[in-house]
Amino acid sequence: MTRLFMGIDVGTKNVKAVILSEGGEVVERASAPIYDLVTRPREGFVERDPEGVWSRVKEALGKLKNRGKVEGVCVDSTSGTFLTLDKDGEPIHPFIMYNDSRAVEEAEELRRVSKAAREFEKYLPINSRLVLPKLMWLKKNLPEFGKAEQVLHESDYLVYRLSGAVATSANTAGKAHALLDRPGYLVEAYRDSGIPVEIMPPIRPIGSVVGHVSTEGERETGIPSGTPIVNGVTDASAGDITSGALEAGQASVTIGTSLTVHVVVDRLVPDLHRRFYYKLYVNDLYLAGGFTNAGTTAMDSLSRVLGSSLDELSSMASKIPPGSDGLLVCNELYGVRVPKDYPNVRGFIVGLSERNFTAGHLFRSILEASGYTLKLLLSAVEETTKTKIHDLRISGGGSRNNLFMQILSDIVGLPVRAIEEPDSAVGSALLAAWGAGELKLREIVDKSVKVRRVFNPNPENVKRYGKLLEKYRRIVETLAEIL
Repeated sequence: MTRLFMGIDVGTKNVKAVILSEGGEVVERASAPIYDLVTRPREGFVERDPEGVWSRVKEALGKLKNRGKVEGVCVDSTSGTFLTLDKDGEPIHPFIMYNDSRAVEEAEELRRVSKAAREFEKYLPINSRLVLPKLMWLKKNLPEFGKAEQVLHESDYLVYRLSGAVATSANTAGKAHALLDRPGYLVEAYRDSGIPVEIMPPIRPIGSVVGHVSTEGERETGIPSGTPIVNGVTDASAGDITSGALEAGQASVTIGTSLTVHVVVDRLVPDLHRRFYYKLYVNDLYLAGGFTNAGTTAMDSLSRVLGSSLDELSSMASKIPPGSDGLLVCNELYGVRVPKDYPNVRGFIVGLSERNFTAGHLFRSILEASGYTLKLLLSAVEETTKTKIHDLRISGGGSRNNLFMQILSDIVGLPVRAIEEPDSAVGSALLAAWGAGELKLREIVDKSVKVRRVFNPNPENVKRYGKLLEKYRRIVETLAEIL
């Protein structure tokens, strides 16, 4: 009988669950929306209800007819989203989301008071999106924080609900100052910030079995008690596995609400300009790259404002020449990440004229802006690590847009492989097959990954975009001095 493995992905908008066969085929899939669970109680605050997330996970799992047959489970979720539990295992506050920016002052405080955190910035730049500054904020502003017994990342919390086990991986805990060369945390940074490191979940290897579904977990989800739960990674890193990027020099880009870039490298080389972070990856490799705001948010916003579908806008944009007739846009509506981290530089439009003030020009320029961000981040990783990127794989909702993929190929100057299966849940299912089923990761990944189409760069467009990229970079840096 064919062996089956489950992956659960908790993203920004949806919970997705898949059941994968040992042959790498998706046997079944289900989803449930969770975007409505997000609340923004104050400017910069982004939260969501943990019980609501668990309920939607159960809803998605309830649609899977084969959930009672799986031999392993792995869970991924958004990077840097976490909550804290009291001594009874009850949350004392909602999930604080990865894009919550309440801890701006605390991030600066961490940089000021902790030499260890400052030195670690060559691997993990300090900003308000990290876990430690947010824990510092909670300590100052939430009286109940004194009851905190355990910090859990979003996927760790779901594993806890399934099994009662408490564990994380260095990849999942990357934004919590997990060490890269050995299991553990940057203890000095926690000491300097006044946060007890003991409340952080213990770090276990990626792919190891960290627990088993409990009787209560079976009752709530239908997954058999005793089923092994495999230690996983973040949703973006699960997407990297789904893309097939497992060797140094391969780059995986996930385009959803955000545009996340991960280059597989085999060495840790400090980035003195703090343009990207490192995360531990499978097979003793690392991911170098970062989260950017150059995903589909601006595309969706323009679609909403103009009342035109993305397909309609893409059709219009396809008739516009490269460079959008002089229109240059930044589509990072929540702050620029490259060429450096400039949170005060947000979306802008430069070069509007009577000729290019059209829906097609605006949409194409938004797609091109994502390309400039991608190229700048890939170049930063190449220059720093001396790793030659030879394979660029793109997944996520944005990868289904052929015009977008061609533009990215022309700007980056590399063939783009658009992956047919974009779900991070598949990546987690692959980890479950590797960790619980003891299957060889490379072999089952090769069976599972399917390239939808390859987009090759146009040499003339590569030259044109090279000049525009330099103009874009200079505009961003100039605005950073003003804003």
